[in-house]
Amino acid sequence: MNRNMRMKLVALVFGLLAFVNLHAQTVQDGLALIHGERYNEAGAAFKKLAEGTPSADNQYYLGYYYIKTNQLDEAQKAFEKGLSLDEKSYLNQVGLGTVALAKGDRAKAKTLFDEAEKKKKKDAEVLFRIGEAYTLFEKNSDPAEAIRLLDLAIARDKNLADAYLAKGDALMLRNEGGNAVTAYEYALTAKPNYAAAHNAIGSVYLRGKNYNLALENYKKAIESDANFAPAYKDLAELYFFAQKYKQAAENFDLYLQKSGSTDPEMKLRGAQFAFTADDYTKSLQFLEEAKGKINNPIIKRMYGWAYFKTNKPDEAIQSLDEFIKGSPDKVIGDDYKYLGRALNAKATDGKGYDSLGMEYIKKGAEMDTSKAEAAATYKEVAGLYYAAKDYPKAAAAYSKGNGLDTAKATANDYYYEGLANFQTAQSYIVPKSGDPNFADSVKIATDKRNMYLRADSIFATVTRKLPDWPYGYYWRASTLYNAYDRQENVDKGISQPYYLKLTELAEKDPDPSKYKSYLKLAYGYLAFHAQSTLKDEAKAKEYWEKLLKVDPDNAAAKEALGLAVAQPAQPAAGTATKPATKKK
Repeated sequence: MNRNMRMKLVALVFGLLAFVNLHAQTVQDGLALIHGERYNEAGAAFKKLAEGTPSADNQYYLGYYYIKTNQLDEAQKAFEKGLSLDEKSYLNQVGLGTVALAKGDRAKAKTLFDEAEKKKKKDAEVLFRIGEAYTLFEKNSDPAEAIRLLDLAIARDKNLADAYLAKGDALMLRNEGGNAVTAYEYALTAKPNYAAAHNAIGSVYLRGKNYNLALENYKKAIESDANFAPAYKDLAELYFFAQKYKQAAENFDLYLQKSGSTDPEMKLRGAQFAFTADDYTKSLQFLEEAKGKINNPIIKRMYGWAYFKTNKPDEAIQSLDEFIKGSPDKVIGDDYKYLGRALNAKATDGKGYDSLGMEYIKKGAEMDTSKAEAAATYKEVAGLYYAAKDYPKAAAAYSKGNGLDTAKATANDYYYEGLANFQTAQSYIVPKSGDPNFADSVKIATDKRNMYLRADSIFATVTRKLPDWPYGYYWRASTLYNAYDRQENVDKGISQPYYLKLTELAEKDPDPSKYKSYLKLAYGYLAFHAQSTLKDEAKAKEYWEKLLKVDPDNAAAKEALGLAVAQPAQPAAGTATKPATKKK
């Protein structure tokens, strides 16, 4: 062979090698894009490869792309074309079996798989793809058969990292998390710094609620490949579980950017993440991008919630009404709550709420699976009733809310429940002689006293929770003062322990002046009680003098101390003897 001919052959061989390497690299690039959920780019790469270099193998990988994007009919066409190019292309036969399996025809799939295994039992790629197929569709999976085939593939090629990944997936189908991690770690041995393997390990730990290790492995995936989109998506879910909603939304945005996803379901998920991060404008943006492209009624729910948050109550009401009527089986408590809030936002009767809206919010609370959430909702309702001075309804709602979650009910929660009951008692009018309803006067008087006593029992909870808070004792004293005849109260000293505690705590405060109005009532009561019941003139004098310090013009105190000529003081007279009429 002469020198020129030898050089031509060398050039031809190197040219063929370069073509083969380019082909292999292109396929691997496409598969990497699929692993990274960059499906648009993957599809473009495999289509270009199949069109530019028609071959059975290229048709298989194009079909594989269609399988991964759930385009089963297109996948079948690709595999059939691959077989038309090479009737002995068992990869494409595996592809057709995968389509059959995806469609639920397990018998047909097994026939195709068994023949391919028999004919190509030494081909690691064929064995791997059959084994992988048994992991791709949860309802038609067969993890045991998958593991058998994947072990055969690995035995023939220990560097087949994706076979280890598929084995880990099969083990996860059997809930064998520890063994799955081992399989994924073998993938890292075969292919160091493999982002897909790190991410898979993170997902095992996320499923097992080991959030620290999940976070560590997701970060390793990103360090290995900053463009590996699934890691950002899984990180978003992790942060969501941790209630770090802003970080969850940020990572899901990165997932959408890295993957280039136009999947409307992913846009809907993005809307949900944005909503929890309080980015309602962005939530609506994602919803608009999914609109008309998705047959998922949840989109109407999200529109309703986001419209409410962006001060569009009419749109919110329409969306939520359509969702609730159209998908009653998917309705949750929050749907009724947002509908109720939207109706409240349109209230024009001066109350600040809509009656139907309040009923919807309460209905939503009744549907809550979390007692804490239901309790918070009832307190929301109670606050609206209280602000509208609808005290009986406020008292009932506070009682419901505090009762649902007593462990987390705060002193402030009980405080407002007590106030609502106190104000309800204040609204009772006992008919006097000559009134058409005088016959009911005894019952009304009894009901009024019981309502005050109920308020007192609630304020007692406040003082137990906040023993050093003066106001709690003031309200105990006030409710009891109103519950009993004034003279009886003073004679028996019913309110005395609580007024006394109020003064002790207030006097210790660096700025007792802020309790001035309360101390007027307390000192007046304590002085009358000391003077008329205890017959302790010295103690009475002490309280009269304290009263004059906070109320220098108090006539009763001046008269008692001989500083002014006045009519004999009586417990029923003077502002100092009327703590119950003082509103906080």
